[in-house]
Amino acid sequence: MRAALAAEMAVPLDRTFSLRQVRSIREVRELSPVIELSAITFPSGSAAIQPDQSRELAILGTAIKDLIVERPGEVFLIEGYTDAVGAAGYNLALSDRRAETVALALTQYFDVPPANLVTQGYGESLLKVQTLEAEQANRRATVRNITQLLC
Repeated sequence: MRAALAAEMAVPLDRTFSLRQVRSIREVRELSPVIELSAITFPSGSAAIQPDQSRELAILGTAIKDLIVERPGEVFLIEGYTDAVGAAGYNLALSDRRAETVALALTQYFDVPPANLVTQGYGESLLKVQTLEAEQANRRATVRNITQLLC
């Protein structure tokens, strides 16, 4: 996990971006490797992390904290997603809460400084499994180290 979080971008950059650009432009975000938190999925309509998912969260929290100790300026984007069930506006707000829940857990339980975390929900815009039905794999969170993208 630590190696994945510290990984360099596949394509060298000749420019940087604002945080707003990183959050809102998919092609910019995708310049940075994504880490799927496959063990962290959410119940339908919920932003709560389940107790049985704490191991993956612990691995992530420890890796991020250790990396920040070495490189204090690192910035991580926590992304939240939903499945396609429900209204798009509700799903967007729910995905924001999911990203915030992961970030809050990282700060409260693993002492990751909040200043090193940025959250963003993307609702149902990037379904992992293309279906309009309830799909647990779509109710997820991901993380990217966006430090190299930022101005």
